[in-house]
Amino acid sequence: MQKKLKFQDIKEKIKNIEKIGEGWRASVYKGIFEDKVLSFKVALSDLHKHPIQKEGIILQQVNKHGIGSPLRFSGEDFIAYDYIDGKPLIEVINQSNYLNLINQLLEQSFILDKLKIDKGEMHRPYTNVLVDKDLKLYLIDFERATKSLKPQNVLNVTQFILRGKERTEDLLKLLKEYKLNQSEDNFLRLKDYLMNILVAGAGFEPATSGL
Repeated sequence: MQKKLKFQDIKEKIKNIEKIGEGWRASVYKGIFEDKVLSFKVALSDLHKHPIQKEGIILQQVNKHGIGSPLRFSGEDFIAYDYIDGKPLIEVINQSNYLNLINQLLEQSFILDKLKIDKGEMHRPYTNVLVDKDLKLYLIDFERATKSLKPQNVLNVTQFILRGKERTEDLLKLLKEYKLNQSEDNFLRLKDYLMNILVAGAGFEPATSGL
């Protein structure tokens, strides 16, 4: 069996490499590899290799449905994917674009629900969602994602949208129906209701506490 590459095996071949982020499991680098601008998420220790490899598997799966940055290749302790030139959702969302961005967020969350993937942290998508200059939304950081029979992505995004807003009987009914049956019809009814709430409320003001 051919041994998998480690990040150190290719690091010298990456041009203009720079560290752009670090968490408790991995560091993220940006650089040019074979004429492509890529991001490299690298495990900080052997203990964290598995979550990074798992993220690569999930990213490959969601890429087929237009979600996430395209995965290019992976190794024993890293994954490499297209660099997204974007900003966190919380820095971009405003009164002129919130309907577009919230719609994208809900649509991608529903796809994850259909795939039975619970991404986690979708109730506070402050830094794990990027938006590029064309207002295209990208979900990032799938290392905490898990397979689930009852994923909560749409319900968690709904919690984010409704923070500080009143929950009506009609809304509670729609939420219950979607929780029991994550069908497309139930999703569309819930999404339409949420978008109407945002329009009627004359805007969207995401809470910034807990950033």
